[in-house]
Amino acid sequence: MPRSASSPQLAVHNLFFAIQPPKDIRLRLAKATALLPVGGKPVGADRLHISTLNLVHEGALPEGLREEAAEAVTDMEASPFPVMFDRLAGGATSIVLLPGEPLDHLRLFRERLGLRLIRAGMDVRLERRFRPHITLLYGNELTFETEIDPIVWTVEDFVLIDSFVGQTKHVEVGRWPLRA
Repeated sequence: MPRSASSPQLAVHNLFFAIQPPKDIRLRLAKATALLPVGGKPVGADRLHISTLNLVHEGALPEGLREEAAEAVTDMEASPFPVMFDRLAGGATSIVLLPGEPLDHLRLFRERLGLRLIRAGMDVRLERRFRPHITLLYGNELTFETEIDPIVWTVEDFVLIDSFVGQTKHVEVGRWPLRA
């Protein structure tokens, strides 16, 4: 049966665990992005992050999944770790920050997080191809990659984010400190 103009639209979600830079770094990144001489739509400072593990990608959000995922990581132990991004790259649809060197601590954290969720009975796929990045802008048409002054911080927590696709809306489901 065709959907009428008054039928409600089902929200499309991305539900994922992420690392967010500290607020001062997010604000500096947003300011610098606004100054780039390119078109496109900058990502708001409050939405800048490194996606670490997707649970739902552009789909319906199963009932209870947010709570189940949050419960599974409540007492997870992992030590704080450093990250450094020192490359700026443009591709067919976005401009991103990239690390010049592998982020081994981030990869280990991601694996630990994934295994924790799998042990809790969740359907998680730890793809081998994990390319950590921070998307700064969507709608770019330039292709480039260049070195920049390093952006460095110590990751001290991680978040579970429910992103409403197409609405530029992120809801923080939970935030957990890293502790050994």
